Amino acid sequence: MRARLALFLSSRMLRGRDGTARYLRGSVIGIALSLVPLIVVMEVSTGMIEGITARLLEVGTYHVQVSLPSGTPLADMRKRAESIAGVSGVVAAVPERQGTGLLVTPRSAAGVSIRCVPSDIFAVDPGFRSHITLRSGTADLSSPDSLLVSAALAASLGVSPGDRISLLTTFGENLSGAARLTPVVVSGIYETGYQELDKTLVYGSLGLASRVLSPRGSRALIGVKVKDPFADLTGITDAISRVAGSETRIATWREIEYPRLASFRFTKAILIFIMALIVVVAAVNVSSSVIMIVFERRNEIGILKSVGVGERSLSFSFLLTGFATGVIGTAAGIAVGLLVSVNINEVIAGIEWMVNRVLEAASLLMSGFAPSAHARGTFTLFNSAYYLQSIPIRINASEVLTAAIATLLLCALASWVPAARASRARPLSILRKV
Repeated sequence: MRARLALFLSSRMLRGRDGTARYLRGSVIGIALSLVPLIVVMEVSTGMIEGITARLLEVGTYHVQVSLPSGTPLADMRKRAESIAGVSGVVAAVPERQGTGLLVTPRSAAGVSIRCVPSDIFAVDPGFRSHITLRSGTADLSSPDSLLVSAALAASLGVSPGDRISLLTTFGENLSGAARLTPVVVSGIYETGYQELDKTLVYGSLGLASRVLSPRGSRALIGVKVKDPFADLTGITDAISRVAGSETRIATWREIEYPRLASFRFTKAILIFIMALIVVVAAVNVSSSVIMIVFERRNEIGILKSVGVGERSLSFSFLLTGFATGVIGTAAGIAVGLLVSVNINEVIAGIEWMVNRVLEAASLLMSGFAPSAHARGTFTLFNSAYYLQSIPIRINASEVLTAAIATLLLCALASWVPAARASRARPLSILRKV
């Protein structure tokens, strides 16, 4: 009976057409609007971090790196890679030699990081193949003078597939030897979608490494891919160390990329904390709404208490009103937030388009008054030079559920104080003021 009465009173306050209902509508809108940026920040940052992490693992650092002595011969590198590939849980073991150089064209030059890999890397490493997009040309590295150049680098140098350029390297220890200028051919232009990897990286074959990189002036390693890189890799690294040799150094992707990934996590936590403060303010607004309802319905409270309605029923009715307000606002906010998150790339493109059209109109208007005004720049909300070219969409159900539960608890807690005060009111004191 008490529960039915509380539900009846709560439904009257929620459906009421008097002044009290507008307070609840305002609270619903406030909660919904506060949840939208929180959901968008959580889901967009999750997608960005997962997208960058995937590219770092599959194209950048591998899952496990086995560093070899710098002077390790190519035949020995291949032999060790074959031994590591036989370890249980290992999907691929790729011998690689890394170095630095200078790409020289008739018009410009650029410093590059050179990664010399097996010519059949696209066949032996599915993860590498899935995160490399060939924009033009071919990915064939069978020729010892072939070079895969990133799209960002190709644009800055003005090269295209088939162009013959030069690669300047030092052929000595610690980059102290004589410079060597080696002609190479741009076989293809690629993208990973992450500019941090693309902007200075070129790929060649291990045959090219013997021509442009000194054995002792470059880094030799074996990149290892495993079935589940996010699992505990201790057992696999122990097995790899037994077959790789005592003079090797083994590091997992978590150790190699720890500073970068820790920075991503910290940035995400700060953004979520700031957005969560907005939700807290919206929840406090629910408390204000319930207080106003209690004030405006004090006569009804006095009458209900005078006819025997208990404190628990009254308290529960106001508490249920605040909680129901939180439920409606949370549902609306999460729905809109997920809708924006799923279409975030289109939303960003639309905002950029509208702002640029406004700036263009303003520029045309101002040009009539100041013909010598400088040309305006293009407004960019999302600069792919620092992030991914597009934001991957990753909906994390546990994060959304946590945000919903936390918001509902805040709304219930915010409603509890005014609900408790309303239930303790004395009916005679209320009715005397009527």
